[in-house]
Amino acid sequence: MKMAKKDFTFLNIFQIFVEGIKLYLFNFEKFTKYMAFPVLGQVVGIGIIFTATYLFTLLVPELTTLNSVFDNILFVFLLLLLITLPGFFIFCKAFWDFLIAMASLNSMASFIIESKNKLDDTGIHDGLIKRRVFSYILFLLIISVIFALGSFPLLWGLFLVVFVFISLSFQAFALEEDKSPVEAIMLSVSLVKYNFLRTALLLVLLGVTTYWIIPALICWGLDKGNIAGFFSYPIERFITLLPIKELNGTFLASGINYQINTAVISKEVTLGIIAIVITAFLLPLRSLCCTMLFKELFSRNYAGQIAAESLAKRAKKVPDEA
Repeated sequence: MKMAKKDFTFLNIFQIFVEGIKLYLFNFEKFTKYMAFPVLGQVVGIGIIFTATYLFTLLVPELTTLNSVFDNILFVFLLLLLITLPGFFIFCKAFWDFLIAMASLNSMASFIIESKNKLDDTGIHDGLIKRRVFSYILFLLIISVIFALGSFPLLWGLFLVVFVFISLSFQAFALEEDKSPVEAIMLSVSLVKYNFLRTALLLVLLGVTTYWIIPALICWGLDKGNIAGFFSYPIERFITLLPIKELNGTFLASGINYQINTAVISKEVTLGIIAIVITAFLLPLRSLCCTMLFKELFSRNYAGQIAAESLAKRAKKVPDEA
């Protein structure tokens, strides 16, 4: 998306947001297929772990009566770890693929924006990140440290400011291959520095849309259609293993007029999981919009500098050849 070289206004941010939605819908099928395993694989992996744990917990008392070896806590614990390994491996693979997607989606977005074509091969863009895997891991560690420090309540205000400044770091890392992890983060800071409020506006639009409105609407529809209750049944079976009756009895004895309802809790947990899944599937939309913003700010701030450096290299090369 090429804009006229005039002052970068708040209107441009809304244009980026609308254009991002259009490109996302145009490539919806490809994006959904690409994100299917990274998102649903994590859910399936966790589901296998909890299901295996649930069934094993039910069988242990019976197995103990058949063989005294099941009285050994260490043996039972090791066996539990063994039966949950398949789910753990699936979860780890899906989680890693999701981390790769967080960077490679920006390369895909750049291709879509520049070519105005529908996305075809996603493997090429994954490869661009995987060949820099050690640098990417270092980048993720630095970002994780920043988020960990920002998790302290006293630093929340400062973290919001820092978050806006580093919000284009994934785009900088994915699209500027010569940048180190630290340089990618600093490039984001440099680009946002004079466009802080505009960047914050785009992040607010994306946050409200992809983290709240769309997930809330879909969850509302599932709840009204009584579909969420169907999916919550397995979760309710697991919750029943908790000492719910004992807790309710304690509430009554203490004069607290409140009773824990496993059906309500399981439905809320199910809707929460669905909301997280939907938000994850909307990652390509966030990548498209942020990539458009990155490319626009980069062209405004560095296009002239890059052209000057290129001319200087040519001028230096001509005398050498002569």
